[in-house]
Amino acid sequence: MINLLYLSGNTTGGWVTFTYHLVRSLELMGETVQIWKVGNNTEAKQRPFGYGLTYRNISASDAMELADVLIAAVAKQQAGVAEALIGNGAKVVLHDPTELKAGLAGVAVERPWVIRKAVAAQVPNSVFIRHPYVRHPQPAKPPKKQGAISISRIDFDKHTELILDANRLGADVEIRGFENRLYTKFKILPSYPEWTQSIAHYDRHDPAAAFKLLLPRKFMVDMSLIKGDGGGTQYTFLEAWDAGAVPVIQIDWLRRNDDMKLEVNCIAVGGAGSLTAAVRRKTGIAPLVEAGYKQLRKHAPKVIVPQVLEWLHG
Repeated sequence: MINLLYLSGNTTGGWVTFTYHLVRSLELMGETVQIWKVGNNTEAKQRPFGYGLTYRNISASDAMELADVLIAAVAKQQAGVAEALIGNGAKVVLHDPTELKAGLAGVAVERPWVIRKAVAAQVPNSVFIRHPYVRHPQPAKPPKKQGAISISRIDFDKHTELILDANRLGADVEIRGFENRLYTKFKILPSYPEWTQSIAHYDRHDPAAAFKLLLPRKFMVDMSLIKGDGGGTQYTFLEAWDAGAVPVIQIDWLRRNDDMKLEVNCIAVGGAGSLTAAVRRKTGIAPLVEAGYKQLRKHAPKVIVPQVLEWLHG
């Protein structure tokens, strides 16, 4: 059995989505997985994790007795637990370089799994394995596609303000996602009084919720950009490809020789004007969609799980 440690209180976002797809991928390939969260006591009760998964609480001392430990996420509040587990032989996933300055700051991490090539270039001795992704069942009769949607968090690093600027120009991008209220209070409300959403999210208990929102859309807009980060795929990109929507991303996210290829499987923009033009585009869409489907094959359980098992047991 693989013991998956989720060392974070986050209940939404990429870490949760990654955990869902990793567990489902492993299970589809015949592996047994138990999700654990470290708490004061070890419990027999299974609790809801989200997206249909469950977890159990375990004490830090009991966690040290587990074998085949894979740490899927580390928040800075649990850095001490992560360091002890890693020192005891646990393997850890790095989602982006900023984690080495937060939850894993100062921790000696040997051969971490990194999910993007750009991160691998910044982390010596890392092992690059793409995000796992389990495709959702396709509808028998796909809906007619039109317009654009953003399913990212409403947050500083997601630059939702760029989408609002484009909407003032007529882009009409629907904004859905889990809201950082500090961001909306201090960044959005002072400059965008037209903002009326409170929490414009979707059902986090439904693993296909984002997919269902994307199905009737031509474009998925994700303006993510973090200093010192970029390149590779995010789950919003994979969900867009799965639903037959074209990712529209920031031009500065792109890297040379990377999975995200300009005008091959995505559209890249530099501001509100180019974003508005992108989501109004009417030609050249079908090849981008087909390239997205092709790229998804590299994230399939039968491709990813053997790599994960080799890394975990190697």
